[in-house]
Amino acid sequence: MLLEKLLKEFNVDTNTFSSEESKLFDQYFERLQVRKNTFLIKEGETEGYSYFVFDGILRCWLFNHKGDEQTFWFCKKGTFSLSNISFTLQEKSAFNVQTIVDSVIYRIDKKKAAELYSAIPKVKIVFEELTALLLDKILKRNIDLIKYSPEEYYLQMIHEYGITLNYIPLKDIASYLGITPQALSRIRKRIF
Repeated sequence: MLLEKLLKEFNVDTNTFSSEESKLFDQYFERLQVRKNTFLIKEGETEGYSYFVFDGILRCWLFNHKGDEQTFWFCKKGTFSLSNISFTLQEKSAFNVQTIVDSVIYRIDKKKAAELYSAIPKVKIVFEELTALLLDKILKRNIDLIKYSPEEYYLQMIHEYGITLNYIPLKDIASYLGITPQALSRIRKRIF
């Protein structure tokens, strides 16, 4: 069930919703199997859907001032895509969201989301709380990039992502850490 997986990822009590509400929640989403390297949204587009990552991993990236791809976030299974910012605000996206591996994604459009909020009103309240938790994670990431060395941050990533980290290309991890792939290779040699 989608709702249970989402609540678990954010450590929210799964008893917040009844099993009937959880089943109803799932009915508002469309299931998609998405191939590796597929763009869910490109920079400059306005998002028409909210995406939930059931299985797989996405990367959020843009071109930096040098014209290089800069990865700044990974959306792992059990979370929503950061393209929800464009979806919610109905503004052009400032970044790209792309699958890293073949993924199973569930999506919902604005009309269905409004129907969902009407059918299960407390979903909107819980989603506002989850949005606050996500913003806290983003803020923590920014602080951690200042506070920790790339090696210390990489060790945190290993803890947070576990086995999933093995599916992320090293160039994307290096980009996320703000270092070169060669520097990441040296870190990995020291750790392993």
